[in-house]
Amino acid sequence: MKEFFFSAGVLAVLPVSLLFQRWLERSVEGVRYPSAVKAYNAFLARALLRMGASLVILVLASARGPAFLLGALAALLLPMLAYFAEAVALLVPSLKRSQS
Repeated sequence: MKEFFFSAGVLAVLPVSLLFQRWLERSVEGVRYPSAVKAYNAFLARALLRMGASLVILVLASARGPAFLLGALAALLLPMLAYFAEAVALLVPSLKRSQS
C-alpha cells in the first residue's frame, strides 16, 4: 500500500514540478535584461518563489502520510536532477578538451 501512496505523490506533484521548472527557465530564456544583475535578480526571485511553493506543497503532502510525502519530494527533485545531469553532460566534454 505504501508503494501506491508513493506513486500517487509522484503523479500528483510531477506536473506542478515541471511547470515550476519551465517557469524558472523562462525567466532567462530569450529575455533582454539591461544588465546581468537584473537578469540574476529575476532568476533568483523566481527560484525563491519556487522554493516557497515547494515547501507549501511538501507540508500539504505530509498530511497524506510519509509515503505520499516522499513521492511528492521525488517529483519535486526529478526535473532538477535531470537539469543537473544535462549540465554535467555538457561540462565534462569541455573539461576534457581543456585538459588536452
